[in-house]
Amino acid sequence: MSPAPVKPASLLPEYPAGAADALNPAVDPVVDSAVAAVPADVRRTLKQVGRGNVGSRSLSRAEMQVLFGEILEEAIPELELGGLLIAFRMKGESVDEIAGALAALQARLSPVPVDPQKPVIAIPSYNGARRSANLTPLLAGLLADAGVQVIIHGVRQDPSRVTTCEVLQAMGHAPASSVAEAGISLERGNPAFVPIDVLCPPFARLLKLRERLGVRHVGHTLAKLVAPVDSARYGVEHCIRLMSYTHPEFNKLQHALMEGLGARAVVMRGSEGEAVAGTRRMVQMDWIEGGRTRTLSAGDLLPIGRPVTMPAAQDAVATAAYIQAALSGEQPVPENVARQVALILGAIDETSPATGQETAAQKTSRPRPK
Repeated sequence: MSPAPVKPASLLPEYPAGAADALNPAVDPVVDSAVAAVPADVRRTLKQVGRGNVGSRSLSRAEMQVLFGEILEEAIPELELGGLLIAFRMKGESVDEIAGALAALQARLSPVPVDPQKPVIAIPSYNGARRSANLTPLLAGLLADAGVQVIIHGVRQDPSRVTTCEVLQAMGHAPASSVAEAGISLERGNPAFVPIDVLCPPFARLLKLRERLGVRHVGHTLAKLVAPVDSARYGVEHCIRLMSYTHPEFNKLQHALMEGLGARAVVMRGSEGEAVAGTRRMVQMDWIEGGRTRTLSAGDLLPIGRPVTMPAAQDAVATAAYIQAALSGEQPVPENVARQVALILGAIDETSPATGQETAAQKTSRPRPK
């Protein structure tokens, strides 16, 4: 077999001097500098968690705490950060990974000042509503009327949903511009809405990456677990977290995490992702405290018989008008929301030391002013 003819030199493509090096990534100064800028442990982590469901390995709690701390310090380049967020989403976060990330986040939050002698409830509100009225402000108002310090944390706006922040603004309650301002609202007996960009600006920027990635990531799981108070000072159990889930795997994760932390929490299936009972069917509500779970309500298999007539419009202004009427007693409170409030207040009273003062449940049972 004769060798292939050699192409004459005059027919070979001509490249300028040094072009071979420019075409070789191994000696590309731009690529080299970008690779050098990525810490070796980040590259190792990508290899560890980015091999799919079968080949990937979860990080330890300590490893995740360090990694998520670097993420919040914005020390990881965008390309690698996007890879990490997608890798964790595809693998699924372990309880230890969520615990480590939450510890890093809690350490970087600006805590809201609270009265340690009164119960505190944190309500995450990152979803909003689009199919029904957003009743999270109603839940918050009823709990605040019962003497509970209520901190709502979440996003200001959502392009396709009515947010809690928007409803509260329509009710005349502006979002807090600082944690100190939120503390003043609590002192006055009002719920305080604290935007996540006030609590932790880097975390707020991390959440906004969803707009670029197109999917949720570990940050959205963490947002519903935040206790926006000084847990190191008052104890992890002082702030009661109202948590909701949509997918069953997050139900298991939230239970395991709160039990492991020894925190107090209420876990329930959310109404469009919000931690408020729906108006038609009561869902199961679990109370977690001291590492144990007990069921407050097993939920209803069938819708309630006489649902409250909600406003036809579900925009922020119409929802705000209905909630104000319900809080003043001019409109009935939806039965399931009233049950949710009563169950939470009852659990608080059962687990709080007796003071001889009127209990939260007794306060909420008083007739509201007409």
